[in-house]
Amino acid sequence: MATREEWADAFALQARSDWALYDRLSKLPGVPLCHQLHFLQMACEKIAKAYRARDTDMDVKEVTTHHVGFVKFVNAFFKSPGIRQDYEGKEAQLQVLAGHARRIAAQVEKLAPAADRVATPSNAEYPWEEAGCVVVPCEHDFPNLSLLREAGGRNFLKMVRRAMFDFEAVRIH
Repeated sequence: MATREEWADAFALQARSDWALYDRLSKLPGVPLCHQLHFLQMACEKIAKAYRARDTDMDVKEVTTHHVGFVKFVNAFFKSPGIRQDYEGKEAQLQVLAGHARRIAAQVEKLAPAADRVATPSNAEYPWEEAGCVVVPCEHDFPNLSLLREAGGRNFLKMVRRAMFDFEAVRIH
């Protein structure tokens, strides 16, 4: 039976792979936004699973089977000793960054079709119905995620990148 650490390392490795593809797609002209966001959502979900499998007492089966948990992870990440140490004396700045990250994380988490198809049917993967019309992800502009192109969004992406590549050094407990 696999250990918590093996699950955590596996999720971190796959998250980095998804992130690499997100990064590549975001730089290619003509790639529909839904494909970029799909890999961003998957990378975020998996890195949250990696930290939660390693750093919490949450049942590993629950960690591996749920599609939500990224917002909880973001909250814990900004409270982690390593991050708090980086912002020592700059607590107000940290709070602003964390607030932006929570708002964006909630929108990214909703991109997973399994998150809540009733309340938020828009997702990066499957068509959905809105106002009697079928909406296709590759033709949708995802206005709720335009924040990614603003300062708070760029900082959010830096935070996600740090979570990915500092996984071995940062703990969320």
